[in-house]
Amino acid sequence: MTISVAKTAEHGFGAERGQSPKWNMALAGLTVEQRHLIRSRMRTVAIEPRSILFRQGEPSDTLVVLEQGRVRLLQTHENGEEFTFGVFVGGTILGLAALVLDRPRVLTGEAIDAVVVSLMTRQDFWDCTRVVPGFLENITKLLALLSVESIERSGPLVLDDAWVRLGSILTSLARAESAGTGSRLVIDGLTQEDLAKMAGVSRSWVGTALAEFERLALISKRRGKIAIEDQARLAHFISARRNGASHSQGCL
Repeated sequence: MTISVAKTAEHGFGAERGQSPKWNMALAGLTVEQRHLIRSRMRTVAIEPRSILFRQGEPSDTLVVLEQGRVRLLQTHENGEEFTFGVFVGGTILGLAALVLDRPRVLTGEAIDAVVVSLMTRQDFWDCTRVVPGFLENITKLLALLSVESIERSGPLVLDDAWVRLGSILTSLARAESAGTGSRLVIDGLTQEDLAKMAGVSRSWVGTALAEFERLALISKRRGKIAIEDQARLAHFISARRNGASHSQGCL
């Protein structure tokens, strides 16, 4: 596993407070003692922005639980083109299927901003499934869920046009603004080149598309941030575009 610029975090993480259901699912129904046993087999690491957590093709010898921050999972094709599989936030388990199958990683994990992850070796993972039977049952259910979600995610990604891809990426990257401005969400720490890679388009096209989104009052741009002004309107735009509806506003 590649964590060349990582440093061990000086603080630990207790209960899975505020995380997404993914990691919670793995621990569902377990006693406090069982959860503590599993956590005792993990080490927590802080990773700098733009760092690579793991690379496509590397041995999958470590389970990764994303505690804080955002990670982009991507796949690089032989011609050098990148395909963004998704952007994931705290609570997500990364590399579970490859770990269980003992196969090389099929995706690369890249930290978008500063992230904190908890790591568990394959040996410790299997030890925990033997010592804590409920953990094994939860992992089985989680693998089934991840399989279904992968199918549901892959279909639209292949068929969606660039406008939908960019809109969906902005939605997945957005976080509540700390300044306390109601429900407004913002995307920061990313360049147009970053968004272009994620959407599979040119940087110049992203610039044009963002200007169009701003003209439609779907977003606003200021001080290196992109704000989603109306989540419902952006969601409606994505849905209508995905369903092939015509847009009189000027989107191509």
